[in-house]
Amino acid sequence: MSGFRRAALLAVALLVARAAHAAPAEIVVEAAREGDAYVITARGDLEADAGLAWRVLTEYDRYPEFVPDLHSSRTVSRGADGAVVEQRGELRFLWVRVPLEVRYEIRERPPSVVESRATGGSFREMTGRYELVQNGGTLRVAYTGRLVPDFAMPPLIGTIVVRRNVERQFTAMIGEIERQSAARR
Repeated sequence: MSGFRRAALLAVALLVARAAHAAPAEIVVEAAREGDAYVITARGDLEADAGLAWRVLTEYDRYPEFVPDLHSSRTVSRGADGAVVEQRGELRFLWVRVPLEVRYEIRERPPSVVESRATGGSFREMTGRYELVQNGGTLRVAYTGRLVPDFAMPPLIGTIVVRRNVERQFTAMIGEIERQSAARR
């Protein structure tokens, strides 16, 4: 086989291998403090199918398998348009760990919106919204949330603590969507 032919075959093999492995998601997480509340926005752009992402987002009982610091997630009840879910976990910063418990009412609006509201637990207020937007082969997973903890947060570093914890968990969610997408290819 000639050197040119070998080089051409290698180039084709590299292109095929590259196409089989999607680029990793681009993830951006921001947090700001507004009075007692922390306001969070996050987004991840990845090569994935919205239907698969929807499945990952709404399989609440599986969350502890891939979301860091979440010890349990249990669907208490499920109705036509959502679920009630209880979760236990912790908020971490350096060596400090704060135990958390939350009971959510979750409203599902297939195929693209999941909204949650805490009805009990470690927060005076906690709302969140995931939205899936498919644009060709690229999927944007967007999250907005607002939380008011029912425990003391250090004023100077509270925003950093919240952002880092949300970033770890959101990145894990996106990672699970990517892992399942890769398994389907």
